[in-house]
Amino acid sequence: MPFSDWLMVRLATRDYLQNVSAHDRYLEEDSKLASSPNPARRLLIHIQGKMGRSHSTAIEKRKRLYISYENNVESIAFSPSCTSNDVRELLITICGAPHISSLKLVDHLGQLVPISPTLECNSADKPYRLIVTTKRRDSILEIKKLVSNMGEIFEKVVQCHGNHEDLMKKIDYLESQLQMDGYQAIEIEKCKHDLMQLKSKINEEMACSERFKLLSARTRLHVTTPVTAKRDVPLYPKYILSGETIQYLKQPTFDMWNWEPNEMLALLEHMYVDLNLVIEFKMNLSVLKKWLRAVQANYRNNPFHNFRHSFCVAQMMYGMVHTCNLQEKFSRQDLGILLTACVCHDLDHPGFNNTYQINARTELAVRYNDISPLENHHCAVCFEILSDPETNIFANVDRETFKVIRQGIIDLILSTDMARHGEIVQSFKAITGCFQWSDPNHIKQLSAIMIKCCDISNEVRPFNVAEPWLECLLEEYFTQSDREKCEGLPVASFMDRSKVTKPTAQIGFIKYVLIPLYETLCELFPEIEQTMLQPLKDAYAYYETKKLEEDLAKDDTDRSKTCQALMDEKLALEKKLEGAQKTISNLTVVVTNSDNQTTTIPEK
Repeated sequence: MPFSDWLMVRLATRDYLQNVSAHDRYLEEDSKLASSPNPARRLLIHIQGKMGRSHSTAIEKRKRLYISYENNVESIAFSPSCTSNDVRELLITICGAPHISSLKLVDHLGQLVPISPTLECNSADKPYRLIVTTKRRDSILEIKKLVSNMGEIFEKVVQCHGNHEDLMKKIDYLESQLQMDGYQAIEIEKCKHDLMQLKSKINEEMACSERFKLLSARTRLHVTTPVTAKRDVPLYPKYILSGETIQYLKQPTFDMWNWEPNEMLALLEHMYVDLNLVIEFKMNLSVLKKWLRAVQANYRNNPFHNFRHSFCVAQMMYGMVHTCNLQEKFSRQDLGILLTACVCHDLDHPGFNNTYQINARTELAVRYNDISPLENHHCAVCFEILSDPETNIFANVDRETFKVIRQGIIDLILSTDMARHGEIVQSFKAITGCFQWSDPNHIKQLSAIMIKCCDISNEVRPFNVAEPWLECLLEEYFTQSDREKCEGLPVASFMDRSKVTKPTAQIGFIKYVLIPLYETLCELFPEIEQTMLQPLKDAYAYYETKKLEEDLAKDDTDRSKTCQALMDEKLALEKKLEGAQKTISNLTVVVTNSDNQTTTIPEK
């Protein structure tokens, strides 16, 4: 008997010995079974036929059916009390198909009959015809090939070593592999389906990312636009804010340097809850958390234009809302637009201003035609984040409301471009005398002035909070000016590290930009004069004093240098005089009298 046939017999024998009683183990098969041409098939069918539920049933009560498959008629016998699965296993054994195959049974009249133990007995001349509708021929051929190969290997092992125990262990392992084949095939199909879905999703993401490709290596050096807004970010832990912290958060003196990024996210979340924006826009709190985390992830690690600066601007706006009691004057929708614009106003800032973008002809400048390239980019990234349902805090508002919100946020972010500063301030000054809270245009202009005030509000804060911001800003300015020098681009004097000091950087900015801006806002909100305008005047006086001290120190240095130069000159003259005296003393003086007689005066 070939080893492959012996292996099939061995597998079936072991199942039989584990499941049948000692009495059934020695029952003899009917003489008709002995007529099968294949001895392995005879024994296999004989054993499988004895694996019904009632093994102690007498042989005469068992059913016998004749099955035709591929022009061969096989006989099977089973107990009427066995299950449909038992009958199906016998049919699978006949056809040699995998367990996942679908079987059909047709009687001699061509009618489809169910595979069950209730099948009527037939004869060899009228067998049931077995049809395999889904047959994995490739798997069967591989299994047969595997069995054949293993058989050859085992035969060599038996011939060489005769280690039957080791051989039986290998047979057991092979059997488990054969039994798992059907299940593995199903899992493979599932994996293929999942991979196809994943591939489709990746292709969609790659198609979206085409909009963010850089135009050149130089552009990549200057502005590294993200392929897509970062969204898949973890949530931050939950914090419980004390009453003292909540009150401190409303003050312009708030020191943001003492707070970690996760804590700042929790404070921003509190602002949205406290102003009833979560209720107004029907925000899901988990979506709000994901949105805040996504915003944080899309700020770069610049010295100045980073997520901490974003929080600083939003916190000053929050404090201004409470100081000026804007909850009773602004609609919740307008408050939501204001706060969201503050949070997003510098998204993905590259650390180089609009002047550099335009002069260097970066991708952003080309894309936005040199018109507020950075501010337009901030808006684009903001709404890229909001385009994701998982981070869209405005997902539950209607279409028309979202259009208003979108336009409001865009207008406010664009107004932070300092190139439009004079235009925006003059436009607001024209309406301060006749300001109407019911006029949407007036509210729009006021919102623009407020976000500008918050964007450049560092000097409103205490000195120990404001000075680190100045150092960060100068560091960013000096980095830009150094690159502009290397690339042969124009360099602004207020960014040149060889010309700028802290006082010179701030005096003009406070005097000509900050104070006039806050004075304009004070005409509408006198209550901020002491809390915001006065600190600016104090800062101006401080830097004026520092400038005077620097000038005096410089004058002292200049005087010291002048005195030292005069002393050096005096010493040089004295040395020259001493040398002249020595020369004169070495000369011989000759005196001529009236009679033309000469007299020599010797050296003393």
